[in-house]
Amino acid sequence: MIVLAGIMGLLMAVVMFSMRRSYPKSIRGLREWTIAPITCCASTVLFALRGVLPDLITIVIANMVLLQGCVFYYAGSQLFLGHPRDTRWWSVSIVAVGIVLFWFSAIQPNYAVRLAVFTLAIAALFAAHARLYLRHPLLHFGMRLMTGLLVVQALVAALRFVSVVLGAAGVGLLEASLFQSLYIVMYSLTALMLSIAGVLMATDRVRVEFEFLATHDPLTGVLNRRALFAFVEAEFARSQHAGTPLSLLMLDADHFKNINDAFGHQAGDEVLREMAQRLQSPLPAAARLGRYGGEEFLVALPGLSPEAARVVAERLREVLAAPFDASSLLAVAGIGRLTVSIGVAGVQGATDTLDAMLARADAALYRAKAQGRDRVESA
Repeated sequence: MIVLAGIMGLLMAVVMFSMRRSYPKSIRGLREWTIAPITCCASTVLFALRGVLPDLITIVIANMVLLQGCVFYYAGSQLFLGHPRDTRWWSVSIVAVGIVLFWFSAIQPNYAVRLAVFTLAIAALFAAHARLYLRHPLLHFGMRLMTGLLVVQALVAALRFVSVVLGAAGVGLLEASLFQSLYIVMYSLTALMLSIAGVLMATDRVRVEFEFLATHDPLTGVLNRRALFAFVEAEFARSQHAGTPLSLLMLDADHFKNINDAFGHQAGDEVLREMAQRLQSPLPAAARLGRYGGEEFLVALPGLSPEAARVVAERLREVLAAPFDASSLLAVAGIGRLTVSIGVAGVQGATDTLDAMLARADAALYRAKAQGRDRVESA
């Protein structure tokens, strides 16, 4: 069982390695999840050579390598979940466990003490690993599978530790007792299933990223034109059916071409990112912001009349006109402030169309520009 688990883990490492090479670099932790089963496989080889190689290698080093493999799984999860990798204390713990194992194998041989120390350490590691996931919403099957495996393995290791304390340690690693058989079978299954859970989690993360890229503008992170129009069309149909208000805001950065010409396109891109960030905070929860094209943005405001939408537009104009932070790239480049012109339009009766509503918002926007910019005009 131990050797078979090692071989299966090695095969999963090949899968993880190929995923790491082809998946986006934004999915972190795949490197550690590739190294982990390889390390665990190396420990199974050392365990299998007990009686052939010295006990220092097949007992002390083998258990330390196994612990390190589990630490690699833990480090991969830290990175995957967005935490910094921090396994320093576990590295110290591995060294401490190795010293104890060496003493009770070479100096004062005692299998029960070795087993108690190792099972306590591995139970604590799996418990800490499970706690890491329990601090996050377990939204997907892969995360629930990973968390369940870690909890079960921590409980099995803790049960084995209790059995040792109660005098049921046995006489060796391969003794066919109930507790030892359960411990080895669970380790073998967990070594394989952790990698499978990692594959499921990484695949789900790729799906989420692709869905995000399909509906969001890559520069600003707000909805792209296609996703925005799908939302606006649905809200317009709901407005026509239920008679509820709907308003649109068309926004355009003033003198944006001059910014590109004077400061470069990178500064222009930074202006658009800053605009998108500032526009989102004052909006109502039901509103949606999207990039309409170039330096133009469109805001859909379900449930708001044109009068209420104009109040929101004035607030957006004030937020966008606030000076940049002194430390920001835009302030350093010499761009003092940003002004926008905004056109407001609302649904006008049951015979209105979405195209007509967009045309009115666009006309109001150009009227704001013609009247001096940095202002809001209603259709």
